[in-house]
Amino acid sequence: MTDPVDIYNSASLSEEKYLTLRNEIDNSEWGRVHSLLLATMMSSFFVWGMLLVIGPLITNWPVIPSSYYTILLVSSPAGLLSGNLLMGYLSDRYGRRKIFILTLLLGIVGICGILISLNALEIVIAIFLAEMGFGGDETVSLAFMAEQFPIRYRGKALIVASNSANIGVAAISAVFLFIPASILDQKAIFAIMIIVALVVALLTRSKLPESFRWAFVSKRASGTKGAGYTRYDYFKFLVLLFFAITIVLTFALVGYVIGPYEFPHLTSMIAFAYGAAEAIAGIALLFLINMIGRRKLSVLAYAGGFMSMVLFIPYAIYSRSIVILAFLLALNAIFGEMGWAVRELLQPELFTTANRGKGIAAVRGVAYVFYIVTLFAISGFSLTDYIIYAVIIWAIGMVASVAWYARGRETMDASLI
Repeated sequence: MTDPVDIYNSASLSEEKYLTLRNEIDNSEWGRVHSLLLATMMSSFFVWGMLLVIGPLITNWPVIPSSYYTILLVSSPAGLLSGNLLMGYLSDRYGRRKIFILTLLLGIVGICGILISLNALEIVIAIFLAEMGFGGDETVSLAFMAEQFPIRYRGKALIVASNSANIGVAAISAVFLFIPASILDQKAIFAIMIIVALVVALLTRSKLPESFRWAFVSKRASGTKGAGYTRYDYFKFLVLLFFAITIVLTFALVGYVIGPYEFPHLTSMIAFAYGAAEAIAGIALLFLINMIGRRKLSVLAYAGGFMSMVLFIPYAIYSRSIVILAFLLALNAIFGEMGWAVRELLQPELFTTANRGKGIAAVRGVAYVFYIVTLFAISGFSLTDYIIYAVIIWAIGMVASVAWYARGRETMDASLI
């Protein structure tokens, strides 16, 4: 098989040769590069999962005054938004591998800041930088993995990697749940988990080649004018955007943000239950992902998420049982994980290589702008108000999934352009 570096440096590589190379990659056996790529993705997604929930968890630290809660909760999506847009653009321009290293280094700087911060402002800045690195890393990772894995492994590899974020959420939430009294112990265990994951990520990333698809497309695209967008391009972008808005505005808020506002003494328990349920659902999805198409899975995920969210309405009106809350959270988390999985699969599969980084970044970026606005908007909501709001958002996702099932293109066995 041709080296990606040779592809990039070759001015004479024909379209026919590119199709041959795509076929070789799409139908290849599992190899060393695939193992390295999956290992580095799992380790970095695990770290990103911990960062997703660290903001809500540390609202119980004495150094965090209640006046900082909203700012602290916003710092994570704001950093993710910035890194996502920047790294998505840079990865399309300069390559997946180079930006892959940059995101890791930026994330390490932010994590070090979290561990040594002494006041709320320093923690806010550190979380912003850490999420800028690892939030941007997810965009590059999805593009990189989709371009490198054979078709029969692509879906499962994307699910395994992204599900590592759920394991990260559950792991760090368990630390705060079972060791609630000692900030030093919490920081120490957090540091140990981070160090182990980052060592794996650094060692594996240094041995990865560049994406051959990006190497070819970037060389061929230099100096050429891109084609215009079709109606189908706008349709698929809107579907992906509605999927992203649904998951980000409900998945993250229900699991990670509702605790500090409504159940401050249960923040760790809620995050742990949600993360653990997601992780279990992610593992179960591995047995389903190649048996059911992306279109059917999207309807199952978003219709199920809508119906499970509706069940919260009678709970909010008639009950405050912690057991019932945990059950409803776990049920919604199962469909939330399915919805996340569909989004993680379709984003890299629907965009072309020349625009894959920017496309994923645009979808995620718009969704997180809505998320940041929502964090401020819901600060005065009652639990019932928020649940009604979440039901409406899930309804939007369900409508988008039906539209995609009716008009969308199946990508499960498709070769990426």
